[in-house]
Amino acid sequence: MKRVTVALVAVVATLAAREASAACAGRPTDSGGLNGYDYGAAEVASFALTKVRVHYAKTGAHAPVLTSTRADGVPDSVAYAAETGETALREFAEWGYHAVPSDTACPSNGGDDKVDIYLVKFNGADGSTIVECNGGACSSFALVESTFKNRGYADAEEGFRTVVTHELFHAVQNTYKPGDASFWAEGTAQWAMKRVHPELADFERALPAFFAEPTRSLDAPPSGVTAGYLYGASVWPLFLSLRHGPDFIRSVYEKEETGAEPLPAIDELLKAKGSSLADEYPLFGAWNVGTKDVASTGGYPDAAKYPGVKMGQLADGLSAITSGLSYFAYRGKLSGEAAIALETDATRNGGVVVPFENGTLQLAKAKKLPANADGEVLVVVAGVTTKKSDAPFTIRFADPLPPDAETPDGGGASTGPGVDAPPAAGTSSGGDDGGCRSAPSSETPAGAAFLALLALVALGKARSEDRALGSRRRP
Repeated sequence: MKRVTVALVAVVATLAAREASAACAGRPTDSGGLNGYDYGAAEVASFALTKVRVHYAKTGAHAPVLTSTRADGVPDSVAYAAETGETALREFAEWGYHAVPSDTACPSNGGDDKVDIYLVKFNGADGSTIVECNGGACSSFALVESTFKNRGYADAEEGFRTVVTHELFHAVQNTYKPGDASFWAEGTAQWAMKRVHPELADFERALPAFFAEPTRSLDAPPSGVTAGYLYGASVWPLFLSLRHGPDFIRSVYEKEETGAEPLPAIDELLKAKGSSLADEYPLFGAWNVGTKDVASTGGYPDAAKYPGVKMGQLADGLSAITSGLSYFAYRGKLSGEAAIALETDATRNGGVVVPFENGTLQLAKAKKLPANADGEVLVVVAGVTTKKSDAPFTIRFADPLPPDAETPDGGGASTGPGVDAPPAAGTSSGGDDGGCRSAPSSETPAGAAFLALLALVALGKARSEDRALGSRRRP
């Protein structure tokens, strides 16, 4: 179920983009077609609604199912594709996104300024969006699978709802920034598809590939066929929208329109809310862990349907290395209250501890490290910058911190659509200071306690009780 969203050969130059010279692609209705998709000598027809025109061949390999129950004789599948596109564009407009601009600057434009959808028989993919930038305005048209036979969907209607909605959100993305980072472009297209059609299962189908690689940086998809990972990255915009309201995603695109990349834009917007990318990413990891069998309270509404993330065994002295925006998850049970902290460069790594209650995670009770914990807990340690050099960390246990030294994370979702989550108490830098080990400022209670905690660990001044997991006893 790949939905290819490359800009194809005719518009490779559009990243240089929005210049006065036109970049116009051929279309399946043109002589020579587009990248092998050519209606050829087949009779061609189209069907239009207010915003969308669907083109199709009446014969040949690219023809859709032509059965019609309509008075106008338009094939039911064609009308359904058009209605689906109309619904998607109406929803996107209601969310405040740009309209897809007219394509009439190109000689091949489908006959009018509507957004064109061409039904074709794909060899492997099931959709593609092609961007055409002319003088600062970027229009787009889409190719969509004509029948969806043997494509993994329950029926053609499910296929059209999934693919048309996904592809038309790419067309909207292109009005802000063509050629966006793939994890963000594909992730938000899946997020938008699920928001328009919450009944669709394609969102969940893609998650296993993403959840299986928590130690891979979000912005570094694997080589080769990456559709599963990229579409699974849709949980990142979902997380942000649940934490900070769905308008947050549009705000990122508005930042991108001025030249920003998605992750710096996200960080800037989060800082304006009293948080940061460095604050949010460890919690994102915890939300992902809090799925499937340990489906949490305060996380994803459909967490039980998600595939879960493999957890390691938590232990004092446990070490690993992050790279970029990645994370490690550890589960364990403490026999008494202890402080959990990180030895690391705090500009590169951060962490949260989340309690389990009756086998499920309590994300609303998440606390940033260093923090006190007791009983069964999850610890997530995450890389918090896009820097790809090694960032080692070690988990340490020590005597409990004083109560005023802990920092609640406020790890649950916002109270409703468009409502911001409570600002995090304190921020963490997403920058890099040249690689020196750092910690919170000693001018704050949390910082002073953290430095004292590490001093105890380093100097061996901890009390003589056993700090092994499951056997620590309170003094």
